[in-house]
Amino acid sequence: MPSDKAELAARIAILQPGDSVRGLIFKSVFSLVQQHAGATGMEKIRTGELNHDYAELRSYPARELLLLLFAVADLLEGTLGSVEAVFQACGEVSITRYSTGPGMLIFGIISRGDPQKLFAGAQMAYSAAVSYGNREYLTTGTKSGTLRMRRDMMPPAYHVGILTGSLKVLGLTGKATAKPQGIDRVDYDIQWA
Repeated sequence: MPSDKAELAARIAILQPGDSVRGLIFKSVFSLVQQHAGATGMEKIRTGELNHDYAELRSYPARELLLLLFAVADLLEGTLGSVEAVFQACGEVSITRYSTGPGMLIFGIISRGDPQKLFAGAQMAYSAAVSYGNREYLTTGTKSGTLRMRRDMMPPAYHVGILTGSLKVLGLTGKATAKPQGIDRVDYDIQWA
């Protein structure tokens, strides 16, 4: 089933002027498309507002990332199983792509191998990649916590992918469960082993 265009429109409608995302996120999603759909898939999604080059450290309108995520969901749903699975894969690749080299160094500095410290630093980490939203982490147990995101218009499954991908980068297995409180307000319960 194709992605929900009414949901896309609702998410775009809550954007504020200046909401932006670093190009490295776009490049990560493009790498997922290249992996699963090759050059033909890239041609299908690199149209309209998405038909330009993206530099990793430059910021681009958050609207473009929403358009990209929903276009990729339509393109890869048959391959990955569902729109939600595609959103999750887009989030996960945005983190796991940086599991070696300088990206891993940043993970090590922020977390020191401890997921509690990593997620407690979520506001700082997200602020390096996006200009919008607030994130607050609450420890709920020795191997669990809740990350509260406010004013973040990306689909919840996208952030589930980021959170589970973060655990993978730390060499852990776990899960994140989204509990939407509104279209731009979601609590994520995170657990790991």
